[in-house]
Amino acid sequence: MRLRPTIGLITAECFRTHTSETICGIITQAFSADCNIVILSAKNNFLGKVTKHNYHEADLYELVKSSHFDGFIYDRNFIYNDEIVRKLDRLLKQTQKPVMLLDGVEHPYFENTISHDPEAFERLIEHMITIHGHRKIYCLTGIKGLPQAEERLQAYFNVMKRHKLYYDETYYSYGDFWRDAPVMYAQRIIKGELSKPDAIVCANDIMADTLIDTLQKNGLRVPEQIAVTGFDGYLDINQSHISLTSFKKSYFQLGAEAFRRLYGIITGKKCKRIQNDSDGILIGRSCGCIPAQEYSSESTRKAMQINAVEEEFLHSDFLFSTLHTNSLKELIDVIDRNMHLIHRRKRFRMFLSESFIAQLQGEDAEKIKSKPDAYREFLHCEVGKNGLSEPDTVISADEFPAFLSNGSSYPTAYYLSALHINDEHYGIAALSFGKKPFCYRPYYTTFVSYICAALEHLLKQRKTEQMLHQLINENQQNVENPRLYSQLSQIREEMLRKPGYDWSISEICQRVNVSRSYLQRMYKSYFGRSIFEELIHARVNEAKKLLTETNTSITNIAELCGYSSYSHFANQFKAEENMTPSQYREQKQKTKAIK
Repeated sequence: MRLRPTIGLITAECFRTHTSETICGIITQAFSADCNIVILSAKNNFLGKVTKHNYHEADLYELVKSSHFDGFIYDRNFIYNDEIVRKLDRLLKQTQKPVMLLDGVEHPYFENTISHDPEAFERLIEHMITIHGHRKIYCLTGIKGLPQAEERLQAYFNVMKRHKLYYDETYYSYGDFWRDAPVMYAQRIIKGELSKPDAIVCANDIMADTLIDTLQKNGLRVPEQIAVTGFDGYLDINQSHISLTSFKKSYFQLGAEAFRRLYGIITGKKCKRIQNDSDGILIGRSCGCIPAQEYSSESTRKAMQINAVEEEFLHSDFLFSTLHTNSLKELIDVIDRNMHLIHRRKRFRMFLSESFIAQLQGEDAEKIKSKPDAYREFLHCEVGKNGLSEPDTVISADEFPAFLSNGSSYPTAYYLSALHINDEHYGIAALSFGKKPFCYRPYYTTFVSYICAALEHLLKQRKTEQMLHQLINENQQNVENPRLYSQLSQIREEMLRKPGYDWSISEICQRVNVSRSYLQRMYKSYFGRSIFEELIHARVNEAKKLLTETNTSITNIAELCGYSSYSHFANQFKAEENMTPSQYREQKQKTKAIK
């Protein structure tokens, strides 16, 4: 019998500022109510053209079918693919568990927690009147009928009436909380369909930013000719065309309130409300103010710590180390040794699917298909403890959420990420910050992606070995000296896998116990290339991969591929590819940019 309720949180790109604040509010409130949280988060939000790989990120959401969840918080606004949203709606409805939306529209099946902030919007309009003296103020609100849009429009009416300022139906307009409506609204002002106002207050930052961009591209300066404010603090200075005056609403409080309401539905009890004073006016240049940047020594110190860890990760050889492992045990060792790269983490756990393990073990296709939807834990890396696990416990997908918190004396929160390449599912990564309500940084998704690439490499390596063994078995009966053929096939496999090694003919002769001339003659007769040609081909192929997939300097690439001289590397590369390494990299970069 479970003592703590477990709540699932469905979201995407949880490292985004507004989403991470919401999650921290949910976790903080959940911990105060002695509840576990399991965050099912895709690494992307499925906006625009969705690749096959991105689409299968959503397979992680299948875990909502587990009977060990007591309810769900669903951040539906930031999953932009309609097909995936419909599938999620269907899955969540089928669970027959309570579901709480975050700032969503009215839904036929799910409850909804809305951030009520008309007073905050009033404060922004007051700022434009009392600080800047604007009188002719327009309002661009959100979607007609949406509670947030209607509340913010009513707040505009209240302030204009309070200050006895004129307005009529041309002074306000409904928008879309996105980028299409503000472009059309700006065009109406530019064409003279609407007279030019002193200021425009927008009901969110994205509309404000798009409005400013359109006005300025058409010769209207912001804030000199028209002042503009946003709302919700969604965009920071690096994302907007001008630093926005906005209002940082408390996503933390939104998350906390959503949990409190869901907890009440599940248990019939109330939990004490936690508070976080994170809202307030953000002064930017878009209203005409000159923002004062004030940073405390504590916030500066924390920012420096985070930046230092991120830089260490970006300059680490984690990708190369994982891709040069030859077994699952080696890979797990590499991950375990590099866990210090994840800032503030308490635990990192890696679960591999039974079907993936079966493929690594070389089982046939029919047996792999018959494997249950289950996992084994291969890594449980906890600060101060040994990270290696004994993979002898099989965990069904249904048991997975409960298994994460087994044995914990306090409530837990885990971020789950899918380990996959396209539709090849390898397993699940689980990250916890212990008792702290933290969210991971964006580079963690890259860390997980490197693990996925390494798992794919191991699988391809295993399949290649199987094919080679099959070829060896087929060809041994038809070649001169089958024993030598088998030995050289193994050496060739090693050479292709590790082209950077200092290979020598003398060393190979000693290994197979034949003369130099016989070795070279037989190698070419078996594989169609001389040993030197094979090695050059393998090294150039490795160099092409590094030139395309990394930013490593060409000099370092030459060294990694086994060359002691850069000029020797460049000459051999050009002879193989009819272009220099730098020309090859430039060509690949242009191709990527076009795509």
